[in-house]
Amino acid sequence: MEVKFYDTVNDELLKFAVIISQSNGKWVFCKHKERDTYEVQGGHREAGEDIFETAKRELQEETGAIKFEIKPICVYSVTGKTRVNDTGEETFGLLCFAEITEFAKELHSEMEKVVLMDELTENWTYPLIQPKLIEKYLQIEKQSYSRIQMVAKQTIEYIKKIIKPGMNLLEIRKFCEEKLLELGADSFWYWDVGAFVFAGDETTVSVSGKQYVTSDRIIGNNDIITIDLSPQVGNIWGDYARTFIVENGMVVEDIGLIENPEWKSGLQMEEKLHIELLRFATKETTFEELYYHMNEFIVENGFVNLDFMGNLGHSIVKTKGDRVYIEKGNMTKLGDVKYFTFEPHIAFPDSKYGYKKENIYYFDENGLIEL
Repeated sequence: MEVKFYDTVNDELLKFAVIISQSNGKWVFCKHKERDTYEVQGGHREAGEDIFETAKRELQEETGAIKFEIKPICVYSVTGKTRVNDTGEETFGLLCFAEITEFAKELHSEMEKVVLMDELTENWTYPLIQPKLIEKYLQIEKQSYSRIQMVAKQTIEYIKKIIKPGMNLLEIRKFCEEKLLELGADSFWYWDVGAFVFAGDETTVSVSGKQYVTSDRIIGNNDIITIDLSPQVGNIWGDYARTFIVENGMVVEDIGLIENPEWKSGLQMEEKLHIELLRFATKETTFEELYYHMNEFIVENGFVNLDFMGNLGHSIVKTKGDRVYIEKGNMTKLGDVKYFTFEPHIAFPDSKYGYKKENIYYFDENGLIEL
């Protein structure tokens, strides 16, 4: 059995559609009435039917999905004899992904039931095919997150080069949001704000995006600026923040060259916090354990946590309301989420200046790494 993947093929070659689906972070599998195994959704194209309509129809018939978002991923082929291919010749299908938000109460198809699973099944109907399709989807999804996070990183590098004294924060926000869109974002996931921009004593402000208003503050010859970016493409998020320093009219790229000792110490502490995260966190660490450890680490080093909720980051999901936070009482393990942010917002006690550094992290076989 050989499975291959293609960006595209001639439409007439596409004989079936297969849909990998999730609902509220869980995998959606179906159990056929005549089988004791589990499978993702899919089926053959009907005469004259658009292949993407095939995918929608099969998803609705086999899961009872009422509300969902679906998108094509790629084309794949199978060579070898299967239950539905007696000849073994190469056959082609469209692979899609769907996020289901509402199901019908009853199924009216050959499927006996729909099962939501935290982990992938080990009892596959097509064990030589469907696990490879999900592996391909996960690979493409990771690339999508990496691309949109790179858009945010490139935007920060861009804005650092054009910031100068006399610019106001509204201009900086406009430049950032235009660059995010130019580089590939199609929208902004956090309350439709692409760039949260603060300067001077505003850098200690911790505010929900719902209440955020960009001030018309002017950048000084010596100033401190925090920019927090929230680009999105489809429902794939980027999340990236940096505090940087303007001295003598220029952004100081090297922390070690910052002249103001307080500003230098604040940014060095942010670096130290992210190093400590990488040292401390494992897949088994809970969000609550990380919350207590990092907040103690902040205090031990002479700083305070400025976040208005006291948390330090959150999971990266596809709906804002599904996020879980690095906070007290959250017993979710870090390894149970695909990606999470670490964004400590800190200051020296009673200082008017705050600091922030945010990255997205995930676990692979080698441990925790930055996206």
